[in-house]
Amino acid sequence: MMLWLIIGILLVAVVLALLVPLVRNQPAAVDRSEHGFEVLRDQLAEVERDRASGRLEPESADAARLEIERRLLAEAESRDAATEGLGYSVAVGRRRRMLAAALVLLAVPVGSTALYLLHGQPGLPDAPLASRSAERVRMAEVAESRLGLTEMAANLERRLADQPGDVDGWMLLGRTRLTLGDAPGAVDALRRATVVGGGGAQAFAQLGEALVRANDGVVGQEAKEAFFQAIEKMPGEPRSRFYLGLANRQAGDLNEALKWWISLEADTPPEAPWRSILASSIQSAAAEADVDLAALRAKVRGDRRAAPGPSTEDMAAARDMAPDDRLVMIQGMVDGLAARLESNPDDLNGWRRLGRSYLVLNRRTDAVEAYRRAAELAEDDVEVLLDYAHALFPAGTSERDMPTAFVSVIDKVRRLEPENAEGLFFGGMIAVRRGDTAQARALWTQLVERLPGDSPVKAAVQRRLDALSKE
Repeated sequence: MMLWLIIGILLVAVVLALLVPLVRNQPAAVDRSEHGFEVLRDQLAEVERDRASGRLEPESADAARLEIERRLLAEAESRDAATEGLGYSVAVGRRRRMLAAALVLLAVPVGSTALYLLHGQPGLPDAPLASRSAERVRMAEVAESRLGLTEMAANLERRLADQPGDVDGWMLLGRTRLTLGDAPGAVDALRRATVVGGGGAQAFAQLGEALVRANDGVVGQEAKEAFFQAIEKMPGEPRSRFYLGLANRQAGDLNEALKWWISLEADTPPEAPWRSILASSIQSAAAEADVDLAALRAKVRGDRRAAPGPSTEDMAAARDMAPDDRLVMIQGMVDGLAARLESNPDDLNGWRRLGRSYLVLNRRTDAVEAYRRAAELAEDDVEVLLDYAHALFPAGTSERDMPTAFVSVIDKVRRLEPENAEGLFFGGMIAVRRGDTAQARALWTQLVERLPGDSPVKAAVQRRLDALSKE
């Protein structure tokens, strides 16, 4: 109601501002003939004064007077004609002003109201003061968060200038810049991470994503190369598989995109945060391609089960294949290896090879089981135990989600080889989880002393030690 009252007041103000000049009586134009009359009358009076004073002969005075009177008569006739025309013009002007006023009274309110009803939202409820205050608080929080991220990025840049070998720092800087919307800056930082870190799968995958963001969502050639590098190092890497499917869709090859995405869908856990986006992309592409999605899913998954674990030579040969052919070949060979191991369960190297294959295909549950079988066959082999530990607690998993089986394996590694670097590192994490900060400090201090000065891991462990000192 308040909105309409305000609109009404504004309309009245606008209409009055337009009407007042139109309806006000216009001042009559100054008749220029009046000036001529005054001049002639003055001239006539001057002739009479000259005649009375003797400066002008009576005959000359009469002639001058006659001429002036004749001019007065002509001026009077001209004035009458002008007055008649002026009256007509005034009447016409008045009618025109009245017509304009009527149009203003009609057009301004009706036109303004119609435009508002057409393009406005009259039914939108007022925003309560409390909600607007909450919105301002949220905006302030967002601004403060961005400021904090900006300061963190600046601090990281200064630290990395002194510690250029800190791969974790470069990756964190890349993610921070990406969050701040600085995609080109993120690309620069993540490129450094791929070089410093020896080209890890996650570094290449994040670099590819930053390149996509910097290219307005288009998966360009450089981004595709980064994703293929990530998949070569970890063939099951989900981010790369999703974006390579997107690259095919952007190229117009919907069937190829669907093969990538359906294969990724089969390996995606139900609780994965990207699953809903993946499912939406699959549905959209299938509708656009007008394909039977259920049949295509059955075919892609059937190919995965039917196909023959891959050897190093197999993986090298697969590198030059088309992406979908490569994936089908690898998955088929993995399933074939699993079937053979069920018939020959004492093959230690076979179980380890199967575990590695499952990990690169992002089939973590299967990888854990394969490495568990290997660890049962080699209970005192630290290398086999660490393979099992990595499968139980892969990189990127929150420390809060550390499984009990992982703790047991690391404890066993530490008993078998007390100075093992990974045993020291993970042992410190486990100690922190148990609340034993003294043991964590001792283990990590021992690890820092054994690592070379330029090791990125050393910097990461030192940060953990510094954090313990503040507690």
